[in-house]
This record gives sequence, C-alpha cells and structure tokens, in this order.
Amino acid sequence: MTTDQPPDGPDELEMMPVTHDHLLNEAVKIIQPADGYRVGTDAVLLAASINCSSGRILDMGAGVGGVALCVARRLPDVQITGIEKDPDIGELARANIKNNGFEDRIRLIKGDITAMPPVLEASFDQVMSNPPYHDARSTRPRNRARALAHMGEDTSLEEWVKSAIWATKPRGRITFICRADRAAELIRLFETHGAGETLLFPLWPRHSAPAGRVIIQVRRAISGPGAILPGLVLHNDDGSFTETATRVMAGEPLFVVHPARPQLTSR
Repeated sequence: MTTDQPPDGPDELEMMPVTHDHLLNEAVKIIQPADGYRVGTDAVLLAASINCSSGRILDMGAGVGGVALCVARRLPDVQITGIEKDPDIGELARANIKNNGFEDRIRLIKGDITAMPPVLEASFDQVMSNPPYHDARSTRPRNRARALAHMGEDTSLEEWVKSAIWATKPRGRITFICRADRAAELIRLFETHGAGETLLFPLWPRHSAPAGRVIIQVRRAISGPGAILPGLVLHNDDGSFTETATRVMAGEPLFVVHPARPQLTSR
C-alpha cells in the first residue's frame, strides 16, 4: 500500500514528496521519499537474517529505518541503534520509529559511519548493514539520495567493513547484504581486517538464474571455517514470490546459521 503525503516531521521536511508504505504484511509502517533510494526487498531480507534472542544491534546506514523496524518487530528483546548521516532521511527515520511504537527500543544517531562516537567501540552483539554496494565505476544515479545509498559519497566498502568490525564485540556477528559480484571483495575485506567464519547465503532472483544478491555474515576475531548455505530463490517464473520468500516477506526469519552452531543465540 502506498499513498502520497508530506512527512510527519520538522517544517523543513513538510514539502518533501513522500509515500506511506508497509512492510511485513503491513506490520511495519514506512514513510519514505517518493524519489531516490527506497526501502525494498533487500531491507526485509537483511532484517530476516538477524537471529538472536537478545542483545544490542547496530544498523549502519539506517536510512528511513526499514531494516531496524523489521528486526524490532520480529525480535522483541533486542535494542537497536541506527546511524544515518543524511539529516532529512534521519528525520523520516525518527518519524517511522515513533509511528511504529519503537521509541524505547530503537535510537537514532546522526553521523558518519567512519566517525562514530567512541563509546560505541566494541559494544554491539551484532552489526548489520545494507551498504552502498554498486561499483564506483558504474554510472552514478542523478538523484543524490539514490547515489548516496547505492554508491556512497566518499566512503569505500572497506571503510564500511572496518567500521562494522570496530563497533562489534569480540566474537560478535556482522551481517551485510550486497551484490553477488562484490561478494569475493567483501569477504576478502572482512578477513583482512579480522573477521572470519564467513557464511554466504545466496539470493537467487529465479530458479536456474545466477544469484543477484548475497547475505554475508562473519564474526569478529574468529578465523574458523565458514560455509555456503542453501540460500533462497525469490521469484517464480511468473514473477510472483516463491512460497518461502512469501513467508519471509511476511516476517519469518532466514536461517543464516553456521552448520556447526545450530542454536540461535545472541553471541
């Protein structure tokens, strides 16, 4: 469901064209810009891959709050901190947090992921992110918000990796979603900077099609062997969601779990 209305927020946002949308079968309400980067399937899939019974989670590049809100809706005992550098998008995130009743469980920090408050160092059980993952050599979108979300501004993928590791507790988990053609680069960066036991969860657009996205999960200060998990086929040949994908889009989890560690815990 989508309706065009101004956002509920400060005066400077009243003229921003927005839409009012829903995620998880209308369990989560989202106000987002009508143009530019918009919350979609990636956000729901990333949120579905976070499995913990409690603890503190950091959402790096929180945007309008889509990932954090979906996690909060499914996992009632976690506390989430989001960091977002775009002030206008941040105000929409604050409105979304309030409108969904999560002001006591999600807090938002305005800032750059490369300059987070020192108090956040090594303080999160899990870090999650949908970072700018398009190749910088690709054509840059004209819309500034879309360009920032897809390609970043002056922040490299390596800086996103280093910041995520910096914020995670030793042995804590880091989960990114990215384009499949950047998976090898992302895994190498994590290993270079001290995170391993890599799990690779492919996301196939259709049966017999190459994976378009992957979810990558690592653990800080762990160097054990990883695994390639079965993954998820998103669409049938007619374009509809597969049965499993339909359940995930409604709020069920993805089991991004190491085969040697079958129990889902916060650590």
